Amino acid sequence: MRYRAIRESDLPSLAALWLRCFEEKEEAVKLFFERNLSNTHAYLAEDGGTAIAAVYLIGCQLVGKSAHYLCGAATDPAYRHRGVMTALIEFALRDAARRGDCYSALLPANDGLYRFYARLGYKKGAAVCCKELSAEPSQRRFSSSFDWEELQRRCGGDKFLLWNNKTIRFASKYYACYGVQVLQNERLLALYEQDGDRAEVFYAIYRHLEELKDLLCRRGVRRFSLTGSAGNPDLEDCDPLVCGMLKPLQKDLPELSGVWIGLTLS
Repeated sequence: MRYRAIRESDLPSLAALWLRCFEEKEEAVKLFFERNLSNTHAYLAEDGGTAIAAVYLIGCQLVGKSAHYLCGAATDPAYRHRGVMTALIEFALRDAARRGDCYSALLPANDGLYRFYARLGYKKGAAVCCKELSAEPSQRRFSSSFDWEELQRRCGGDKFLLWNNKTIRFASKYYACYGVQVLQNERLLALYEQDGDRAEVFYAIYRHLEELKDLLCRRGVRRFSLTGSAGNPDLEDCDPLVCGMLKPLQKDLPELSGVWIGLTLS
């Protein structure tokens, strides 16, 4: 068994592995592997030259330090329950720490995976708040100020994963493959799922909540749930829900809590 960073020539076999392991649409997987991966470090396990497991670390920032979001952990069904993924993640995190990453964040898909990642040293520390609001028209005029990093700081509070513009653009296209609606202008970005006159906004960055309400109202939404950072002042009266995990990768780093991961459907 060999563990290493991926090469460009590995991408076709890794895309095939992804499709074997997850119930994903081919168009979404194609988007993931055909985008510019300069912001993503990926690693694989191979047996006899064949890729049998992979994991992906998408770069971001957390409290001003280099960090990543761990995702796409996939092991070929024939090689599961042998410790392959544990060894691969440990290999990937050692390399990430060597590169200077300070924190690793992830969102387990189920309770069993929470237990799996806890054994790897991750602790529950990522939180969101969710609030139901009314969509309503607004007579206010909003000035232009396009800067997604500024918008993330406005909606993320003090502790959140800061994504670059390339990652945000990719996520918008990726989720659109699954019917997610994208609401966007130079002051606002919202990803949401709509059912009749109700919507679930699972990611939004904006300058003014009133503008988000107005634009949703124009799309036929009357009530919507807004999910965001526990530090978002528009959600300050909500109890935070733990929904992710964090792991410090360097010595003497504080263990953070209440971090908003964002850009995730779950």
